[in-house]
Amino acid sequence: MRESTFPASSGEATVEAERVVAWLRFPAIALIALGHGLAHPNPHDTGFLITLVLFSAWSAALLAWVYLRPTGTRLALTATAIDIVAISILAILSGGPYSHARLAFFVVPVAVAFRFRPAITSAAVAVTTAAYVIQAVAHPASSGPEAPRFILIQAGYLAWVGVACVFLSALLQRQTRLVEDLAEARSRLLGDALEAEQRERRVLAEALHDEALQNLLSARHELEEIEDAAPGHPAIARAEDALTATVSQLREAVFDLHPYVLEEAGLEAAVRSAAQQAAARAELELRLDLHYERRHPQEQLLFSAARELLANVVQHARASRLDVMLREESRELLLVVEDDGDGFPPERLAERLGDGHVGLASQRFRIEAAGGSMDVGSRVGAGTRAEIRLPA
Repeated sequence: MRESTFPASSGEATVEAERVVAWLRFPAIALIALGHGLAHPNPHDTGFLITLVLFSAWSAALLAWVYLRPTGTRLALTATAIDIVAISILAILSGGPYSHARLAFFVVPVAVAFRFRPAITSAAVAVTTAAYVIQAVAHPASSGPEAPRFILIQAGYLAWVGVACVFLSALLQRQTRLVEDLAEARSRLLGDALEAEQRERRVLAEALHDEALQNLLSARHELEEIEDAAPGHPAIARAEDALTATVSQLREAVFDLHPYVLEEAGLEAAVRSAAQQAAARAELELRLDLHYERRHPQEQLLFSAARELLANVVQHARASRLDVMLREESRELLLVVEDDGDGFPPERLAERLGDGHVGLASQRFRIEAAGGSMDVGSRVGAGTRAEIRLPA
């Protein structure tokens, strides 16, 4: 099971847009091929078919490229230019101003509008309209009595659709900027919330450590003195045992509230300490693979999520082994917490959220708000693997 994530980043959206356009070329190619079967003035069948095959091969290669390799603005602009050239050649080889292939020109402004900003869309509209007019005028059919008027009307339609696409591009750019602003505001609010939470945790941890814990240690010292004066009394031994257990529990609580080791020694040491405590608490075989000695701006967030995952293993997994990995991988900070416990079916997490167990969901929301991702995979009887990734 993989948990769903929040909307894709701008880079992922760009890749998705290029993939959509790569697929849209093929219906256009099919329509151009079918339209060539209709009557056209001065058709050039051989040249048309050769150009169509070459354009189809280019489109197939581009489709494979956008799925296998990274895409960018340069590739998208190059592909758009080749589209305009190919459509112009196909149109001039199959009727010029009257060619049914001319309708493919209308696809270009639309495809550009949701991939580029308005300035580039305007340039694409101008180039596309000019390409239609140039190939139409260059074709022998333009000498007909009605040809100039027909060319003008077609160019007008193309320019009209293009202007609409420019406004569409501007609207999409405004919405994209709004989404980015909202995402930035959410990140700031998340940072403020985490900072406030850590301040409160620090105050409470310091109060427990400096007051309650010290009082308990003092009381235990007094009991030790009493036992020296009256050795062997069972009530004193029981009180000492209870105080020792309470001191240990209180120290763990202080660590959970504010892990000083994270502040002093960094993320790797803090994750190691938390994993060792979790393994000792549940008597688990622990395997650590920790390789991250630098500081990270979101280390408190990641450590909080790590503790939540470790707590789930201790409380629910009934496991015998715990694996924890921390390292930088592909310019991302990767944390993996894996166990060999009972696991759970995919619908179990949704049920837990419905019952009010929101710890894991809360951590996932925080991770994704910080630009990362949390994936949880599990099967009944096959354990659970959780992966957290944050930009390094």
